[in-house]
Amino acid sequence: MSDRKELTGKITVRDEAIAAEREQEIIVFANLGQSVFDSELAEDKFLDKQKNAIVGITGRIRDLEESLRRLLADDEKRSALQEEKKSLNVELRNIKNKEEPLFEELGRSTWELWKSGRIIDERMEEALDDLVKAELRLQAAEDAMFRNEKDSGSKAVSIISRGKAFLLAGRRKTASAALDRLWGHAGRNLREMIIPEAFTDTPAAVSSSTLSALSRRRDEITERVKALTGETEVLDSTLEELPGKGGVHRRVAWIENALDKKRIELDDAFRNLGEAWLGNTSGKSVPAAVENRRNEWTAINKRIGVLEEERKAFSAHREYSEFKALRDKKAIQVSKLEEEVKSRQAELKSLKKEMLTVEKNLSVQKESLPPLPTGS
Repeated sequence: MSDRKELTGKITVRDEAIAAEREQEIIVFANLGQSVFDSELAEDKFLDKQKNAIVGITGRIRDLEESLRRLLADDEKRSALQEEKKSLNVELRNIKNKEEPLFEELGRSTWELWKSGRIIDERMEEALDDLVKAELRLQAAEDAMFRNEKDSGSKAVSIISRGKAFLLAGRRKTASAALDRLWGHAGRNLREMIIPEAFTDTPAAVSSSTLSALSRRRDEITERVKALTGETEVLDSTLEELPGKGGVHRRVAWIENALDKKRIELDDAFRNLGEAWLGNTSGKSVPAAVENRRNEWTAINKRIGVLEEERKAFSAHREYSEFKALRDKKAIQVSKLEEEVKSRQAELKSLKKEMLTVEKNLSVQKESLPPLPTGS
């Protein structure tokens, strides 16, 4: 049993070695085919089928690789466009936040000019119209409070008087708050109605010029965002021209999978070319690269032959050992059966003797039997 187990282990080692050499042989055949393809040997007519297959697969691989490069480059560009667009949108929000206090400052500064009697543009009054009205409401509320206080004088303050004073104070507070809320609104009106140059040499010059700069920057950003959107749309439309379906990641996966399959096909095609050339090779000289590959195959083939002969020898010895073990098993069975037969034969002999004795006794008894009575 131990011999057969040892032989089986050696056969397994040979099987694994042969499998490894076969795998290497496949690689060598592919390398041989590539060397033949790269040489003038590929011009032989009997290799046209294999050569054309390689050309077709190679062209397909080249197209897929170009599509993959373009897909990845476009996606990188798309990401850069999106990042720039995101950054510009953040800047737009920052511009809006910067403009709010500047509009208020422009409104306040121009209001002071208006109150001082300095008119910088004929539309100045129109732009400040809401402030003028709010100022009038505030003055009216303050006048009402003043009159109420004057009328009260030294008189005892009644509940009604206190309520009226509270009401008037509330109106004044509301009017004052309304005026404060209008500074930014007035600033926007001034920006729309009056050219920035009109604010030169005025307290509103700084806020006006800063708002102009921010407005120019907003226009630049708006145009750039529009351009970025257009470029992104072009990239999205060209995506449909590339192999695969769906978005970028799905198409990349599809192309990579297709490339893997085509590269396997190319290896098979090179191997077919190598085998075809090797099967029809003549004694003429060949390029060194091809000769080296052929020598590699010869060496592998020789090693495989040695391994197969060794495996055959080990298999023959194992088969012999198995038949020998089977013979020994049968011999044991025969020996046991023979012992059993011998034992049964002795038993048979003894039984025969006993039967003869019984027979003799039976004969004697038969002769001494009296006749049977007749009747009932």
